[in-house]
Amino acid sequence: MMAARAWEALRLSDPAVNAVVVPDGPLPMLPPSTWESRAVRDAVAAESPGAVIAIARRAHGLRQDELGALAGFSQSAISRLESGSNIAYDLRVLRTLQRLLGVPAHLLGLTDRTVPMRSGDVVVGMEGKALMALCASAVFNADNDDDAVSQLLVLRRIVNDAHNWRATGALMPAVRSMYDVIDALRRNARGEVRRRLLGTGAMYAEFFGWLHEEVGDLRNAAAWTSRALEQGQAADDRDVVAYCYVRLSQLAEADGDDDRVIGLARAAQRETGASPVVRAMALRQEARGLARAGQDACMSRFDLAQALVLEVPPPQSDEYSIGYCFTDLHVQLQRAASLVDLADHRRAIDVYTQLMPRWGSACQWEQGVHTATLAYAHAAAGDVERAVELGFVALDLARVTGSQLIVNELARLGPWAATPAMAELTAQLR
Repeated sequence: MMAARAWEALRLSDPAVNAVVVPDGPLPMLPPSTWESRAVRDAVAAESPGAVIAIARRAHGLRQDELGALAGFSQSAISRLESGSNIAYDLRVLRTLQRLLGVPAHLLGLTDRTVPMRSGDVVVGMEGKALMALCASAVFNADNDDDAVSQLLVLRRIVNDAHNWRATGALMPAVRSMYDVIDALRRNARGEVRRRLLGTGAMYAEFFGWLHEEVGDLRNAAAWTSRALEQGQAADDRDVVAYCYVRLSQLAEADGDDDRVIGLARAAQRETGASPVVRAMALRQEARGLARAGQDACMSRFDLAQALVLEVPPPQSDEYSIGYCFTDLHVQLQRAASLVDLADHRRAIDVYTQLMPRWGSACQWEQGVHTATLAYAHAAAGDVERAVELGFVALDLARVTGSQLIVNELARLGPWAATPAMAELTAQLR
């Protein structure tokens, strides 16, 4: 850590800084693909935060003197930082530049955002054509039709894991292309193979709808989820049908229609033959609707959902199945979020705090949403400083994942935007 006098020596030590023309207002958020580039990966692997700062500066179209003026440092200080001098490891310097440039904090060593290697990681960074090649291989290299469908379900799980842990710009067009391949196969199939292809295609369609929701396109999210529902009904796949009702309920939640949230979640529960894990997901979603409507009865639904999911054995297959990664943690996180909806903020903070040691097993976009909800609970409870700290963690996750859901949740901090502590966070949200 630099001494205080060295820190002060960095600030505006070059008189020319005052003559530099700098951008008006906060810098725009860079696309998530910026942080997935080979250059960033190499810089992180080399433990060179200065190199990451240089990449972010250039992505914003700034010269070193312009960045220095924005941050309150001299051009020579920025140059030394980017070249790897000692100031590149001063946490105060890095935090200032991280917030200014919108660099995900873990890329600068400011937070530990590492996750275990998962099967989805093999898809990270692949272009749509590469994913399509995997899809074609699954179909044409299979020994028989049943094996082809099985391989498509394995691939569906791999793509799902890739999305859970590493956002990629190639994922949306790739998933659409993979759905189109399956749909073409379905049109030319007959009997049981056709039925299985219908159900498998429905799982891809539902996922495509989810990807639209995550980027904020609710209209297409609803259209693709409805298509998945229709295909699930045609395939007589009760898990697909029930889960599509759950997803439509979640879309109604995003639309603020509490009655539809509850009604669609109950429709999911009426689907006879749905698996216990899907019924648990439907109960959890009904609880969310009841909480949003201000009904304490939501807690009994959470209890039922938790009891169901605790009885579900871990999946033994590599094939995708609905709810394969759903655990009691997901129920408990939504219980805490519902306590916030019921304005029981202190209790919500307690539940979230108890769950924190397990948050790492939730996917990154979900961690971001609940971190933002916890930030709101702290603000509502009067601890705005803590809310700001958590808000920046959630914003970091929004930048990593590109999830609009996290940004939407952070927008709930708007009532505190005028407070000095919240000003910087809300400026970056804009």
